[in-house]
Amino acid sequence: MIPRSRRDDRRGMILLNVLIVVAIAAAAVTVMIVAQDMQVRRAIRLHDAAQAQAYGRAGELSAVVALRRDALTAPTIDTLDEPWAAIGQQAISIPGGEFALTIADEQARFNINSVARGDAVSAYALLNIAEAAGVPRPTIELIALTISTLGPLRDDGPLRTAGVDPAELQRLAPYVTFLPADARVNLNTADRALLEILLQDPAAVRRVIDARSRGGLRQEEAMAFSAGGLLGVTSDHFRVDTTVRVGDVVRRTSSVIERKPGLEGPAVTVISRRRLPTA
Repeated sequence: MIPRSRRDDRRGMILLNVLIVVAIAAAAVTVMIVAQDMQVRRAIRLHDAAQAQAYGRAGELSAVVALRRDALTAPTIDTLDEPWAAIGQQAISIPGGEFALTIADEQARFNINSVARGDAVSAYALLNIAEAAGVPRPTIELIALTISTLGPLRDDGPLRTAGVDPAELQRLAPYVTFLPADARVNLNTADRALLEILLQDPAAVRRVIDARSRGGLRQEEAMAFSAGGLLGVTSDHFRVDTTVRVGDVVRRTSSVIERKPGLEGPAVTVISRRRLPTA
């Protein structure tokens, strides 16, 4: 007969083993639940990301349609009072989140690639812009040399590589853009500060602003401000920025849209697209 103390010890060991097994099983179940929950969360996030991307592309497409319609109905002038400029909107509610879109005329700024043409007018305009932005002349000379050597640039990346101070590029950014060398500044969309820099004549600036208040400057009127071919009254390059939030996913995208004549009417295409930081 097994002594009572030994029987108690065996029962204690059995109970301990049972508790260990239960604990291990509970831990395994917990791990499985956590893993499943993580998979569900990941699936939801992927779904939300796909939805956000779809909303962003839809906003981009609305800009393409508006710009093509504008090219058909008003091909000789582009102003900020036209329907294409009105499609930008503050954040609106969408299922599970918010959507916002802005559209900007890239030709409302000076096309820095115009210095690749090597003419004095473009160089003088860039020097005046640099002076207004507080950027020293040696920097502008380096920028002009880089563009003349490499040809038209898509962005300021090559300038940074060439040694241009990023802080000085940041000061230039409100005034300049990177477009094909023949793209002109649109007198109907450029802001007053840039007009004052380029025209160097307060009376001329007032005439432009007055014409804009009457529906926009026409090409024949703009010839008085030709400035060596730097200025025009139409635009073919636009930037569309979309911000979409679906659930916890936020996606910001910046797209550049180009408009040019085509065999079957104006061709409007997205020529570049990049993700923007969300913070």
